[in-house]
Order: sequence, then structure tokens, then C-alpha cells
Amino acid sequence: METASEENKSSTVGAEINKMKEERISRDRFSDLPAELLHRIFSLLPFKSIVQTVLLSKHWNHLSLWRSHPHLDFSRLSRNYMAMDVIPTVLSRRQPDFNITTFRLSGNVSAPCLQDCIDRVTKQRIEQLELDVNTGCCFDLPPSVFYCNTLRVLELNIGVKSNMPGYGFPNRVPGPVLFSSRNLPLLRKLCLKDCRGMYDLTINIPGLEILKLDGLRLKGLDISGTGLLELQVTRCLRQKSCAKILAPNLRRLYWEDTFNVKCATESFEDLNTGSVCFPSNPPNKATLQSAAAFISALCFARSLSVRSHVLKTLSKIDSEGGLPCSFNNLMTLELHTKNPEDEIAGIICLIRSSPILRTITITAKSCYGTRNEEWREKQYWISEIQKLKSIEFHLKVAR
Repeated sequence: METASEENKSSTVGAEINKMKEERISRDRFSDLPAELLHRIFSLLPFKSIVQTVLLSKHWNHLSLWRSHPHLDFSRLSRNYMAMDVIPTVLSRRQPDFNITTFRLSGNVSAPCLQDCIDRVTKQRIEQLELDVNTGCCFDLPPSVFYCNTLRVLELNIGVKSNMPGYGFPNRVPGPVLFSSRNLPLLRKLCLKDCRGMYDLTINIPGLEILKLDGLRLKGLDISGTGLLELQVTRCLRQKSCAKILAPNLRRLYWEDTFNVKCATESFEDLNTGSVCFPSNPPNKATLQSAAAFISALCFARSLSVRSHVLKTLSKIDSEGGLPCSFNNLMTLELHTKNPEDEIAGIICLIRSSPILRTITITAKSCYGTRNEEWREKQYWISEIQKLKSIEFHLKVAR
């Protein structure tokens, strides 16, 4: 009897152990975590993964994890307008106690939808706002963008249909400077592409580190940033326009715009990389002097890329007495030439001004159509290389 009783007890204990093992395997311990910890874990995942995950668990859906996620990335949604119009609904259902760190949107979106999205995210302490959208009609950015004092990154590229005017800055924003440390004190990166509606743009943010401007169609540009490290300006200024730059700590400069530039300092002493391209040649002596001063401001660069019209400008500068300073730190030089006969003097001027130059790369874009013309161009370069030998003694690599 005792033996039978012991066997029953043993079988009961074994069954309980097996039951506990099964419960341990089937039990979702992840869902047992506190809601605050779950929010923290899910905040580290991409937004798309959050939406997919909550569909697997009623408990997680009940917690509204996707409604509290700080990073909202709608950059890979469908490009049609109807798909985009659901985004304001998603934003309206967010929990008010959870801020939005990143909001990223790209694709076709209606103007009312975009207006609603911007107004909502700027009220939730947004830090990074990236918009790459097509509204299909004229659209003015709401003033809330320029008075969001929590923004650290702002990237705007809002396109329209080809037969419509571009989008613009708000016309009724008080104050002369939209981009200032007073309005956007924490802004570190600003990228504007194809903006319309403003003739003169002033950017005065000491803490700004990266500034990229493309296709703005301005009459005047004034940049002031003591903390600015990288500056890119491409096709932003109209003819006879003027730009002013105060960026004493600049390290990377990419300039594809007017030669009429006034630098608050004679040179960018911390510059590491520079790239310069002018849309045309200076028409008179005054603009030639302005171009010479701007090119000379890059004299501390260690790597420099120069294109055709700049080389023609350098040829004129060389005929007027040469550059006012030397490129004493320049080690790598990249030249893009179209008409070598008009630009060779500028090439020699630049090489002569670079005493420690080690590597030079010349990319010649041929403008000739027949084989005879191409052969003559090659012969021209062969003859010019012989002239360069007298000044290329310090070169290590020439391509």
C-alpha cells in the first residue's frame, strides 16, 4: 500500500513539474513587463516594426505602444494621396504625454494633410522634422515650424506640380529673421531645397553645425554661424545677387553659386575640404576682385575641387597679378576643365600657389566632336604638361 501511495505521489509531482514546464514555455513573460519598460524597449524599434508587432498581441495593442512611439517614419508609405491622409488620424490618437522625437514624411500629400501634420508634431516637442513631399499645389509653411524651440534637425523639400508655383515661407511671420537662435535655439542641422517665396534669406544661429541650401532662388543670402562646420550652397542665388558668410570655424564648404560672396573673415582657417563652382565668369574688375577674395578665403583647405568657370576666373586673376595668398596646406587638388586653352593659366596659377601639393587630378570634358579635334586636344595637353614640369616638382601623384 505504501509503495502504491508513493508511486501516486511521485506521478502527481511529475505531472505538476511537467505542467509548470509547459506554462513556462507558453507563457509570454515579455508581456509581464511594466508598461513603462515596454514603451522604452519599443521606442528603440523602427515604427514599421511597431505596427507589425502590435497586431500579434492584444495586450500590446491595448497598451497603445504604436501611439507612444517617439520616432514616426512615414517615408516608405504608398505615394498616393489617400494613403497619406490617414497620417493625421494616427497623430490625433497619440497619447499627449509622449513627445515625438522624429517625424519623417515623403511622398504625395495634400496641402491640408501636410498642414495638419506639421501643426500636430510641432506641439509635441518634435526634435527632428524631415519632409520630402509633393503637395500638388501652392503651399506656405505654417509659422509653427519657425517657432518650434525644440527642433534640432529641420529638412524641407516640398515639391509641387511643374505648372504650379513653388511652395513658400509664410508671409505673415513677425520679425525679420525666421532662422534665428531666438526662434530655433537648439537647431543643429538645416536643409532647405527648392524653397520659394523669400527674396532675402538670413540665417543667424550660432549653434548651427550643418547647413545645406539648394535651389532657393534668392536675391540675397546672409549666413552667420560661429558653430557652423559644413556649408553647402547650390543654385540658390539669382544673377547679380550677393551672399555674406560669417563662419570662422567652417571645415567643409561646397559652393556652386555666385562669385559675388563677401566673407566676414579673410579666410576659413579650419577648412579641411572645399569645392567651388561658379555659374559664369565675373563680368568686370569689381566682381573679379570679389571672386578672388572668395577663392583666397579657401587658402587653408587641405583638399580642393575646382570647376571650369573658376579656372577661367583664376586665369583672369593671374593676368591681374595673381592670387593675394597661397594655399600652403593644400595637398589634394581636383580640377574639372572644359576649355583648357582658356583655363590653363588658372591651373598654373593654382598649382604655383600650392607649395606642398601632393596629388592633382584633372578631368577634361571634351567639347570636340570629330576625331581630329580630339587628337588636337590631346596634343595640346601633352604640350601643356611639358610646361607644368617646371612647377610640379613637389607632386607625388598626377592623373
